[in-house]
Amino acid sequence: MTQQAIAVPVTREFQRQRRRAVISAWAGFGMDSYSIYITTTSLLPALAYFQGTHMSASDQSIFAGLTLAATLVGRPLGGLIFGHFSDRLSRRNAGTITILGFGTMSLLIACLPGASTVGAGLAVTLLLLFRFIEGIFLGGEYTAATPLAVEYAPANHRGLVASCIQCAASIGPFFVALVMDLVLLVAPNHGVSSPYEQWGWRVPFVIGFILSVLVAWFLRRKVEDSETWKAAAAARKTNRSPLLELLKGNTRRLFITAWALMTGIFFFSNISGSVGPQFLVKDAGFSASELAHTNLITPFPAAAAYIVMGWVSDHIGRKRALYISGGTSIIVIPVFITLMGLGHVHSWALLTLMATANNICLGMLFGLLPSYVNEMFATAVRSSGWGVAYGTAVIIPAFFSYYMVWLGHVMPFVWTAALLAVVGGVIMLTAAVLGPETRGVDLHTIETGAELDTVQA
Repeated sequence: MTQQAIAVPVTREFQRQRRRAVISAWAGFGMDSYSIYITTTSLLPALAYFQGTHMSASDQSIFAGLTLAATLVGRPLGGLIFGHFSDRLSRRNAGTITILGFGTMSLLIACLPGASTVGAGLAVTLLLLFRFIEGIFLGGEYTAATPLAVEYAPANHRGLVASCIQCAASIGPFFVALVMDLVLLVAPNHGVSSPYEQWGWRVPFVIGFILSVLVAWFLRRKVEDSETWKAAAAARKTNRSPLLELLKGNTRRLFITAWALMTGIFFFSNISGSVGPQFLVKDAGFSASELAHTNLITPFPAAAAYIVMGWVSDHIGRKRALYISGGTSIIVIPVFITLMGLGHVHSWALLTLMATANNICLGMLFGLLPSYVNEMFATAVRSSGWGVAYGTAVIIPAFFSYYMVWLGHVMPFVWTAALLAVVGGVIMLTAAVLGPETRGVDLHTIETGAELDTVQA
Protein backbone atom coordinates (compact mmCIF):
# COMPACT_ATOMS: atom_id res chain seq x y z
CA MET A 1 0.00 0.00 0.00
CA THR A 2 1.12 3.55 -0.69
CA GLN A 3 -0.18 6.71 0.89
CA GLN A 4 -0.73 10.09 -0.68
CA ALA A 5 -0.54 13.17 1.52
CA ILE A 6 -3.41 15.63 1.21
CA ALA A 7 -2.53 19.32 1.32
CA VAL A 8 -5.04 21.02 3.60
CA PRO A 9 -4.26 24.75 3.85
CA VAL A 10 -5.40 26.24 7.15
CA THR A 11 -7.34 29.17 5.71
CA ARG A 12 -9.92 31.30 7.49
CA GLU A 13 -12.66 29.30 5.75
CA PHE A 14 -11.05 26.02 6.87
CA GLN A 15 -11.00 27.23 10.47
CA ARG A 16 -14.64 28.27 10.19
CA GLN A 17 -15.55 24.82 8.88
CA ARG A 18 -13.49 23.21 11.65
CA ARG A 19 -15.44 25.10 14.33
CA ARG A 20 -18.75 24.19 12.74
CA ALA A 21 -17.79 20.52 12.42
CA VAL A 22 -16.81 20.36 16.09
CA ILE A 23 -19.95 22.20 17.23
CA SER A 24 -22.23 19.96 15.19
CA ALA A 25 -20.46 16.82 16.42
CA TRP A 26 -20.74 18.02 20.02
CA ALA A 27 -24.42 18.88 19.66
CA GLY A 28 -25.19 15.64 17.80
CA PHE A 29 -23.50 13.49 20.40
CA GLY A 30 -25.24 15.50 23.13
CA MET A 31 -28.60 14.67 21.59
CA ASP A 32 -27.48 11.03 21.28
CA SER A 33 -26.72 10.98 25.00
CA TYR A 34 -29.94 12.84 25.82
CA SER A 35 -31.95 10.20 23.96
CA ILE A 36 -30.20 7.33 25.75
CA TYR A 37 -30.64 8.72 29.25
CA ILE A 38 -34.30 9.66 28.85
CA THR A 39 -35.10 6.01 29.57
CA THR A 40 -33.03 5.80 32.73
CA THR A 41 -34.12 9.18 34.10
CA SER A 42 -37.41 10.55 32.76
CA LEU A 43 -39.10 7.27 31.84
CA LEU A 44 -38.01 5.28 34.89
CA PRO A 45 -40.61 6.76 37.28
CA ALA A 46 -43.37 6.16 34.70
CA LEU A 47 -42.77 2.50 33.89
CA ALA A 48 -46.12 1.53 35.37
CA TYR A 49 -47.78 3.56 32.59
CA PHE A 50 -46.62 0.90 30.14
CA GLN A 51 -46.51 -2.20 32.32
CA GLY A 52 -49.47 -1.61 34.60
CA THR A 53 -49.61 -1.41 38.37
CA HIS A 54 -48.87 -5.05 39.16
CA MET A 55 -45.09 -4.97 38.79
CA SER A 56 -42.71 -6.42 41.35
CA ALA A 57 -39.40 -4.71 42.07
CA SER A 58 -37.53 -7.32 40.02
CA ASP A 59 -39.98 -6.89 37.11
CA GLN A 60 -39.42 -3.15 37.16
CA SER A 61 -35.66 -3.64 37.10
CA ILE A 62 -35.82 -6.07 34.18
CA PHE A 63 -38.23 -3.87 32.25
CA ALA A 64 -36.06 -0.78 32.74
CA GLY A 65 -33.03 -2.80 31.69
CA LEU A 66 -34.86 -3.96 28.56
CA THR A 67 -35.73 -0.41 27.50
CA LEU A 68 -32.04 0.45 27.67
CA ALA A 69 -30.96 -2.81 26.05
CA ALA A 70 -33.42 -2.37 23.16
CA THR A 71 -31.77 0.92 22.29
CA LEU A 72 -28.24 -0.38 22.68
CA VAL A 73 -28.92 -3.50 20.60
CA GLY A 74 -30.13 -1.30 17.75
CA ARG A 75 -26.91 0.70 17.73
CA PRO A 76 -24.66 -1.91 16.03
CA LEU A 77 -27.09 -2.12 13.13
CA GLY A 78 -26.96 1.65 12.84
CA GLY A 79 -23.17 1.54 12.86
CA LEU A 80 -23.17 -1.01 10.06
CA ILE A 81 -25.68 0.84 7.89
CA PHE A 82 -24.65 4.43 8.38
CA GLY A 83 -20.94 3.70 8.77
CA HIS A 84 -21.08 2.43 5.19
CA PHE A 85 -22.94 5.54 4.00
CA SER A 86 -20.62 7.84 5.90
CA ASP A 87 -17.48 6.29 4.38
CA ARG A 88 -18.91 5.95 0.88
CA LEU A 89 -21.38 8.81 0.37
CA SER A 90 -20.98 11.64 2.87
CA ARG A 91 -20.23 12.06 6.55
CA ARG A 92 -22.38 15.20 6.68
CA ASN A 93 -25.44 13.65 5.01
CA ALA A 94 -25.26 10.49 7.10
CA GLY A 95 -25.11 12.59 10.25
CA THR A 96 -28.09 14.69 9.20
CA ILE A 97 -30.27 11.67 8.43
CA THR A 98 -29.47 9.90 11.68
CA ILE A 99 -30.10 12.94 13.91
CA LEU A 100 -33.46 13.56 12.24
CA GLY A 101 -34.17 9.84 12.58
CA PHE A 102 -33.72 9.50 16.31
CA GLY A 103 -35.45 12.84 16.86
CA THR A 104 -38.51 11.58 15.00
CA MET A 105 -38.56 8.36 17.01
CA SER A 106 -38.41 10.42 20.20
CA LEU A 107 -41.55 12.25 19.10
CA LEU A 108 -43.32 8.97 18.28
CA ILE A 109 -42.46 7.56 21.72
CA ALA A 110 -43.98 10.68 23.31
CA CYS A 111 -47.26 9.77 21.58
CA LEU A 112 -47.43 6.15 22.77
CA PRO A 113 -50.54 4.86 24.57
CA GLY A 114 -50.26 3.11 27.93
CA ALA A 115 -51.32 -0.20 29.44
CA SER A 116 -54.71 1.13 30.49
CA THR A 117 -55.51 1.99 26.86
CA VAL A 118 -54.09 -0.83 24.72
CA GLY A 119 -52.96 -3.37 27.31
CA ALA A 120 -49.55 -3.91 28.85
CA GLY A 121 -48.37 -6.33 26.15
CA LEU A 122 -48.90 -3.96 23.22
CA ALA A 123 -47.75 -0.88 25.16
CA VAL A 124 -44.47 -2.53 26.13
CA THR A 125 -43.95 -3.98 22.65
CA LEU A 126 -44.39 -0.59 20.97
CA LEU A 127 -42.03 1.10 23.44
CA LEU A 128 -39.30 -1.49 22.96
CA LEU A 129 -39.77 -1.49 19.16
CA PHE A 130 -39.51 2.29 18.92
CA ARG A 131 -36.48 2.34 21.22
CA PHE A 132 -34.84 -0.32 19.03
CA ILE A 133 -35.42 1.74 15.87
CA GLU A 134 -34.21 4.83 17.68
CA GLY A 135 -31.08 2.89 18.62
CA ILE A 136 -30.37 2.25 14.93
CA PHE A 137 -30.31 5.99 14.24
CA LEU A 138 -28.34 6.67 17.42
CA GLY A 139 -25.79 4.09 16.32
CA GLY A 140 -25.45 5.86 13.01
CA GLU A 141 -24.99 9.37 14.41
CA TYR A 142 -21.51 8.97 15.82
CA THR A 143 -20.28 7.07 12.75
CA ALA A 144 -20.43 10.34 10.83
CA ALA A 145 -20.16 13.48 12.95
CA THR A 146 -17.26 12.46 15.19
CA PRO A 147 -14.90 11.20 12.43
CA LEU A 148 -15.69 14.36 10.46
CA ALA A 149 -14.67 16.59 13.36
CA VAL A 150 -11.59 14.49 14.13
CA GLU A 151 -10.44 14.83 10.51
CA TYR A 152 -10.71 18.60 10.82
CA ALA A 153 -8.82 18.74 14.15
CA PRO A 154 -5.09 19.67 14.30
CA ALA A 155 -2.91 16.65 15.07
CA ASN A 156 -1.32 18.11 18.20
CA HIS A 157 -4.73 18.97 19.72
CA ARG A 158 -6.78 16.07 18.38
CA GLY A 159 -7.19 14.45 21.78
CA LEU A 160 -8.45 17.71 23.28
CA VAL A 161 -10.86 18.44 20.41
CA ALA A 162 -12.23 14.89 20.38
CA SER A 163 -12.70 14.88 24.16
CA CYS A 164 -14.61 18.16 23.96
CA ILE A 165 -16.99 16.44 21.54
CA GLN A 166 -17.30 13.37 23.75
CA CYS A 167 -18.02 15.44 26.86
CA ALA A 168 -21.47 16.03 25.38
CA ALA A 169 -22.24 12.59 26.78
CA SER A 170 -22.43 14.34 30.16
CA ILE A 171 -24.37 17.33 28.89
CA GLY A 172 -27.16 15.08 27.57
CA PRO A 173 -28.05 13.64 31.00
CA PHE A 174 -27.84 17.13 32.48
CA PHE A 175 -30.52 18.45 30.14
CA VAL A 176 -32.66 15.36 30.73
CA ALA A 177 -32.43 15.95 34.48
CA LEU A 178 -33.10 19.68 34.08
CA VAL A 179 -36.19 19.10 31.96
CA MET A 180 -37.42 16.36 34.28
CA ASP A 181 -36.93 18.55 37.34
CA LEU A 182 -38.95 21.35 35.76
CA VAL A 183 -41.68 18.97 34.61
CA LEU A 184 -42.01 17.50 38.12
CA LEU A 185 -42.78 20.98 39.43
CA VAL A 186 -45.98 21.12 37.38
CA ALA A 187 -46.67 17.40 36.98
CA PRO A 188 -46.00 15.60 40.31
CA ASN A 189 -45.34 11.88 40.36
CA HIS A 190 -47.36 9.94 42.92
CA GLY A 191 -48.67 6.85 41.18
CA VAL A 192 -49.98 5.62 37.86
CA SER A 193 -52.80 8.18 37.79
CA SER A 194 -50.51 11.12 38.62
CA PRO A 195 -49.86 13.91 36.08
CA TYR A 196 -46.25 12.85 35.56
CA GLU A 197 -47.07 9.25 34.68
CA GLN A 198 -49.96 10.28 32.45
CA TRP A 199 -48.32 13.06 30.42
CA GLY A 200 -45.32 14.63 32.18
CA TRP A 201 -42.84 11.99 31.01
CA ARG A 202 -43.67 12.87 27.40
CA VAL A 203 -42.26 16.40 27.63
CA PRO A 204 -38.53 15.44 27.55
CA PHE A 205 -39.16 13.32 24.45
CA VAL A 206 -40.88 16.20 22.63
CA ILE A 207 -38.07 18.58 23.56
CA GLY A 208 -35.57 16.00 22.29
CA PHE A 209 -37.34 16.01 18.93
CA ILE A 210 -37.21 19.81 18.65
CA LEU A 211 -33.52 19.99 19.55
CA SER A 212 -32.66 17.18 17.12
CA VAL A 213 -34.28 19.05 14.23
CA LEU A 214 -32.24 22.15 15.04
CA VAL A 215 -28.96 20.22 15.21
CA ALA A 216 -29.68 18.38 11.97
CA TRP A 217 -30.44 21.67 10.21
CA PHE A 218 -27.14 23.17 11.38
CA LEU A 219 -25.15 20.14 10.24
CA ARG A 220 -26.82 20.02 6.83
CA ARG A 221 -26.64 23.75 6.06
CA LYS A 222 -23.45 24.90 7.78
CA VAL A 223 -20.93 22.02 7.66
CA GLU A 224 -18.95 20.56 4.76
CA ASP A 225 -17.27 17.16 4.47
CA SER A 226 -13.53 17.29 5.19
CA GLU A 227 -11.01 17.61 2.36
CA THR A 228 -9.43 14.37 3.56
CA TRP A 229 -12.68 12.46 3.05
CA LYS A 230 -13.32 14.14 -0.32
CA ALA A 231 -9.86 13.13 -1.56
CA ALA A 232 -10.29 9.57 -0.32
CA ALA A 233 -13.67 9.31 -2.06
CA ALA A 234 -12.20 10.61 -5.32
CA ALA A 235 -9.27 8.20 -5.17
CA ARG A 236 -11.31 5.12 -4.25
CA LYS A 237 -10.35 2.18 -6.48
CA THR A 238 -12.90 -0.36 -5.33
CA ASN A 239 -16.61 -0.53 -4.53
CA ARG A 240 -16.02 -3.13 -1.84
CA SER A 241 -17.95 -2.53 1.35
CA PRO A 242 -16.00 -0.67 4.06
CA LEU A 243 -17.03 -3.44 6.46
CA LEU A 244 -15.24 -6.04 4.31
CA GLU A 245 -12.19 -3.80 4.16
CA LEU A 246 -12.41 -3.37 7.91
CA LEU A 247 -12.08 -7.11 8.50
CA LYS A 248 -8.87 -7.55 6.52
CA GLY A 249 -5.30 -7.84 7.73
CA ASN A 250 -3.98 -5.45 10.33
CA THR A 251 -7.19 -3.43 10.24
CA ARG A 252 -9.09 -6.47 11.54
CA ARG A 253 -6.70 -6.85 14.47
CA LEU A 254 -7.09 -3.23 15.46
CA PHE A 255 -10.85 -3.39 15.03
CA ILE A 256 -10.92 -6.23 17.57
CA THR A 257 -8.71 -4.17 19.88
CA ALA A 258 -11.04 -1.16 19.62
CA TRP A 259 -14.08 -3.36 20.19
CA ALA A 260 -12.60 -4.99 23.30
CA LEU A 261 -11.51 -1.63 24.68
CA MET A 262 -15.00 -0.20 24.37
CA THR A 263 -16.71 -3.37 25.60
CA GLY A 264 -14.78 -3.07 28.85
CA ILE A 265 -15.61 0.62 29.19
CA PHE A 266 -19.32 0.02 28.53
CA PHE A 267 -19.40 -2.47 31.40
CA PHE A 268 -18.32 0.43 33.61
CA SER A 269 -20.78 2.84 32.01
CA ASN A 270 -23.90 0.67 31.87
CA ILE A 271 -23.52 -0.67 35.40
CA SER A 272 -22.42 2.46 37.25
CA GLY A 273 -23.45 5.38 35.10
CA SER A 274 -27.01 4.64 34.05
CA VAL A 275 -29.46 2.02 35.27
CA GLY A 276 -27.33 0.24 37.88
CA PRO A 277 -27.12 2.97 40.54
CA GLN A 278 -30.83 3.70 40.40
CA PHE A 279 -31.63 0.02 40.91
CA LEU A 280 -29.24 -0.20 43.82
CA VAL A 281 -30.50 2.90 45.61
CA LYS A 282 -34.22 2.41 44.99
CA ASP A 283 -34.65 0.93 48.48
CA ALA A 284 -32.72 3.77 50.18
CA GLY A 285 -35.62 6.18 49.98
CA PHE A 286 -34.36 8.57 47.30
CA SER A 287 -37.12 10.19 45.29
CA ALA A 288 -37.16 10.84 41.56
CA SER A 289 -36.56 14.53 42.28
CA GLU A 290 -33.50 13.80 44.42
CA LEU A 291 -32.00 11.62 41.71
CA ALA A 292 -32.73 14.34 39.17
CA HIS A 293 -30.97 16.88 41.40
CA THR A 294 -27.94 14.61 41.59
CA ASN A 295 -27.90 14.38 37.82
CA LEU A 296 -27.94 18.17 37.60
CA ILE A 297 -24.64 18.35 39.47
CA THR A 298 -22.56 15.38 38.33
CA PRO A 299 -22.31 16.15 34.58
CA PHE A 300 -20.05 19.18 34.99
CA PRO A 301 -17.15 17.48 36.82
CA ALA A 302 -17.52 14.59 34.38
CA ALA A 303 -17.33 16.94 31.38
CA ALA A 304 -14.19 18.49 32.85
CA ALA A 305 -12.69 15.00 33.23
CA TYR A 306 -13.35 14.28 29.53
CA ILE A 307 -11.54 17.41 28.45
CA VAL A 308 -8.63 17.16 30.88
CA MET A 309 -7.85 13.57 29.97
CA GLY A 310 -8.06 14.33 26.25
CA TRP A 311 -5.59 17.17 26.77
CA VAL A 312 -3.34 14.91 28.85
CA SER A 313 -3.31 12.28 26.10
CA ASP A 314 -2.02 14.89 23.64
CA HIS A 315 1.03 15.24 25.86
CA ILE A 316 1.73 11.78 27.29
CA GLY A 317 0.12 9.55 24.65
CA ARG A 318 -3.20 7.75 24.37
CA LYS A 319 -2.08 4.49 25.99
CA ARG A 320 -0.56 6.06 29.09
CA ALA A 321 -3.70 8.12 29.57
CA LEU A 322 -5.76 4.92 29.29
CA TYR A 323 -3.63 3.21 31.94
CA ILE A 324 -4.20 6.13 34.34
CA SER A 325 -7.95 6.39 33.78
CA GLY A 326 -8.51 2.63 33.65
CA GLY A 327 -6.49 1.94 36.77
CA THR A 328 -8.38 4.60 38.70
CA SER A 329 -11.78 3.40 37.50
CA ILE A 330 -11.22 -0.25 38.34
CA ILE A 331 -10.82 0.82 41.98
CA VAL A 332 -13.32 3.65 42.37
CA ILE A 333 -16.34 2.36 40.43
CA PRO A 334 -16.68 -1.08 42.11
CA VAL A 335 -16.43 0.58 45.54
CA PHE A 336 -19.10 3.12 44.54
CA ILE A 337 -21.68 0.60 43.40
CA THR A 338 -20.97 -1.85 46.24
CA LEU A 339 -21.54 0.77 48.94
CA MET A 340 -24.88 1.63 47.38
CA GLY A 341 -25.80 -2.01 47.01
CA LEU A 342 -25.03 -2.65 50.68
CA GLY A 343 -27.34 0.18 51.69
CA HIS A 344 -24.64 2.42 53.17
CA VAL A 345 -25.71 5.51 51.21
CA HIS A 346 -28.62 7.32 52.88
CA SER A 347 -27.52 10.92 52.59
CA TRP A 348 -28.27 12.78 49.37
CA ALA A 349 -25.00 14.69 49.74
CA LEU A 350 -23.02 11.45 50.02
CA LEU A 351 -24.87 9.97 47.06
CA THR A 352 -24.06 13.03 44.96
CA LEU A 353 -20.41 13.03 46.02
CA MET A 354 -20.00 9.37 45.14
CA ALA A 355 -21.88 9.75 41.87
CA THR A 356 -19.59 12.65 40.98
CA ALA A 357 -16.47 10.55 41.59
CA ASN A 358 -17.99 7.76 39.53
CA ASN A 359 -18.81 10.07 36.62
CA ILE A 360 -15.35 11.61 36.69
CA CYS A 361 -13.91 8.13 36.18
CA LEU A 362 -16.27 7.51 33.29
CA GLY A 363 -15.38 10.88 31.80
CA MET A 364 -11.68 10.07 31.95
CA LEU A 365 -12.28 6.86 30.01
CA PHE A 366 -14.74 8.08 27.39
CA GLY A 367 -12.79 11.25 26.75
CA LEU A 368 -9.99 9.18 25.21
CA LEU A 369 -12.08 7.07 22.86
CA PRO A 370 -12.82 9.37 19.89
CA SER A 371 -9.24 10.35 19.18
CA TYR A 372 -7.69 6.96 19.94
CA VAL A 373 -10.13 4.80 17.98
CA ASN A 374 -10.52 7.14 14.99
CA GLU A 375 -6.74 7.41 14.71
CA MET A 376 -6.53 3.65 14.34
CA PHE A 377 -8.37 3.52 11.02
CA ALA A 378 -7.68 4.68 7.48
CA THR A 379 -9.87 7.39 5.96
CA ALA A 380 -11.83 4.98 3.75
CA VAL A 381 -13.04 2.91 6.73
CA ARG A 382 -12.82 5.39 9.60
CA SER A 383 -16.57 5.85 10.09
CA SER A 384 -17.20 2.11 9.85
CA GLY A 385 -14.35 1.29 12.22
CA TRP A 386 -15.41 3.83 14.82
CA GLY A 387 -19.17 3.26 14.46
CA VAL A 388 -19.22 -0.53 14.26
CA ALA A 389 -16.74 -0.99 17.10
CA TYR A 390 -18.63 1.50 19.27
CA GLY A 391 -22.01 0.03 18.37
CA THR A 392 -21.19 -3.65 18.77
CA ALA A 393 -19.30 -3.02 22.00
CA VAL A 394 -22.51 -2.11 23.79
CA ILE A 395 -24.22 -5.45 23.17
CA ILE A 396 -22.63 -7.70 25.79
CA PRO A 397 -22.65 -5.09 28.58
CA ALA A 398 -26.24 -4.08 27.72
CA PHE A 399 -27.59 -7.22 29.42
CA PHE A 400 -25.69 -6.70 32.65
CA SER A 401 -28.89 -6.93 34.75
CA TYR A 402 -29.28 -10.56 33.64
CA TYR A 403 -25.64 -11.32 34.45
CA MET A 404 -26.26 -9.90 37.92
CA VAL A 405 -29.24 -12.20 38.39
CA TRP A 406 -27.25 -15.24 37.23
CA LEU A 407 -24.28 -14.38 39.43
CA GLY A 408 -26.70 -13.88 42.31
CA HIS A 409 -27.19 -17.65 42.43
CA VAL A 410 -23.57 -18.21 43.41
CA MET A 411 -22.71 -15.05 45.38
CA PRO A 412 -24.50 -12.25 47.29
CA PHE A 413 -26.42 -10.14 44.78
CA VAL A 414 -25.05 -6.83 46.08
CA TRP A 415 -21.52 -7.84 45.00
CA THR A 416 -22.45 -8.85 41.45
CA ALA A 417 -22.36 -5.37 39.90
CA ALA A 418 -18.92 -4.69 41.35
CA LEU A 419 -17.61 -7.98 40.00
CA LEU A 420 -18.89 -7.17 36.51
CA ALA A 421 -17.28 -3.73 36.70
CA VAL A 422 -13.94 -5.33 37.56
CA VAL A 423 -14.32 -7.74 34.63
CA GLY A 424 -14.95 -4.76 32.37
CA GLY A 425 -11.87 -3.01 33.71
CA VAL A 426 -9.67 -6.03 33.05
CA ILE A 427 -10.96 -6.30 29.47
CA MET A 428 -10.36 -2.60 28.88
CA LEU A 429 -6.82 -2.55 30.29
CA THR A 430 -5.87 -5.71 28.38
CA ALA A 431 -7.00 -4.12 25.12
CA ALA A 432 -5.07 -0.95 25.95
CA VAL A 433 -1.89 -2.96 26.52
CA LEU A 434 -2.27 -4.79 23.20
CA GLY A 435 -3.30 -1.73 21.18
CA PRO A 436 -1.03 0.68 19.30
CA GLU A 437 -0.01 4.19 20.29
CA THR A 438 -1.72 6.53 17.82
CA ARG A 439 -0.92 10.01 19.09
CA GLY A 440 0.33 12.19 16.25
CA VAL A 441 -0.74 10.04 13.28
CA ASP A 442 -1.30 11.96 10.05
CA LEU A 443 -4.97 11.68 9.13
CA HIS A 444 -4.50 13.86 6.03
CA THR A 445 -3.49 10.90 3.88
CA ILE A 446 -5.36 8.52 1.60
CA GLU A 447 -4.53 4.96 0.65
CA THR A 448 -3.76 4.48 -3.05
CA GLY A 449 -2.54 0.89 -3.20
CA ALA A 450 -4.53 -2.28 -3.77
CA GLU A 451 -4.56 -3.26 -0.10
CA LEU A 452 -6.24 -1.01 2.42
CA ASP A 453 -4.35 -0.93 5.70
CA THR A 454 -4.56 1.01 8.92
CA VAL A 455 -3.03 4.42 9.44
CA GLN A 456 0.01 3.86 11.61
CA ALA A 457 1.78 6.16 14.01
